[in-house]
Amino acid sequence: MWIQLFAVLLLVAAPAQGKPSANGVEDDGDYEAEMSDFMGALPDLDDTPAGIGQRSDISTEPEADDILANLDDEYEGAKHHEWNRCDKDLSESRGIGKFLDLPFIRKIASNLNPFASQKLRMQFFLFKREFPECGRELDFSSERQWRHSGFNASLPTRLMIHGWMSQSRGSFNRDVKNAYLRRGEYNVIVADWSASSANINYFSVVKLIETFGAQLAQFARNLNRQFGADFDSMYLIGHSLGAQIAGSAGKRLKPDQVNTIFALDPAGPKFRHRSTEFRIDPTDAKFVESMHTSANFGFRRPTGSATFYPNYGAYQRSCYYLGCSHIRSYQMFAESINSPLGFWGTPCTRDNGRWQCDQSQRQTIQMAGEPSVHKEGVFYVKTSSSDPFALGRQ
Repeated sequence: MWIQLFAVLLLVAAPAQGKPSANGVEDDGDYEAEMSDFMGALPDLDDTPAGIGQRSDISTEPEADDILANLDDEYEGAKHHEWNRCDKDLSESRGIGKFLDLPFIRKIASNLNPFASQKLRMQFFLFKREFPECGRELDFSSERQWRHSGFNASLPTRLMIHGWMSQSRGSFNRDVKNAYLRRGEYNVIVADWSASSANINYFSVVKLIETFGAQLAQFARNLNRQFGADFDSMYLIGHSLGAQIAGSAGKRLKPDQVNTIFALDPAGPKFRHRSTEFRIDPTDAKFVESMHTSANFGFRRPTGSATFYPNYGAYQRSCYYLGCSHIRSYQMFAESINSPLGFWGTPCTRDNGRWQCDQSQRQTIQMAGEPSVHKEGVFYVKTSSSDPFALGRQ
């Protein structure tokens, strides 16, 4: 099992490296004690009640095989990060934290425990140029806390929602956050629901989408009511299941609407055959732009006001493992925010899988970027096979 593999890695790595202390000196004794406590808390999957964590208990649907073949929502080589005294730390860590995210593994273990209570609370962490790595939690249950958070209603607000099995401090949050703060002054907010998303039972997580959509909608209302933030200055940027949460939030906000939802390879399994009432669709914001990069994890049919299909959307170039194409969507999006070349699409029609593109308008419509440009249609985009992916107009 995947958890047992992590446990072996932890045992191998623990004697070699101590945990960095606040002054940079490694403390082997404290770290070994922490590792011992953590290993003792992990459930023995061989003794777990029948069905817990087993594929037969998750789903018998054919699409489950595609999903469960890859449980990691991070790109290969992505670094993991340790907490520090910040509300949320997105700075680069040292030691074993570069390879293993222990808090995230604990969340997985908690979701494997049938007696553990569910933590159905989405947390929100603000990042700005003044504190780009050390996020501050925005908790509207504490007036003193949110009033001193540093949120500035005069700045554009960008809310990011990660997907299934994605670390709260993972590459989606880090890459997109960093791209925005390089570009200029923004309120960049990470919506963290990893306590629930860290569950290998994808189909159980799908049932929580409306719950977290409601929490995200209420948070956006609080930004508007307490700070005076304009909905028209807000974007929701969701990857995978995070895109479906963004769509759910958009529906619940009506008649108010955020300016833009960027749906980055919105999750397809369990959503492909749902009505638009229960999945991302073009009415969930003033403008919804979707990027489809994988056939296994995402959608084939359009889901946005404008829907872009990089390299025709089924899979991406030089992707040799299942989740790579799915992850490529947010890598391209993060790049688009500051790219001097940009990603340029050609208007097309799709009929039974056959593409017909208007060459008279070749590479005339920009995909993603900042700020969003409202448009409509279906577009093909050609990209490079490696970072940087943008080719500009050719």
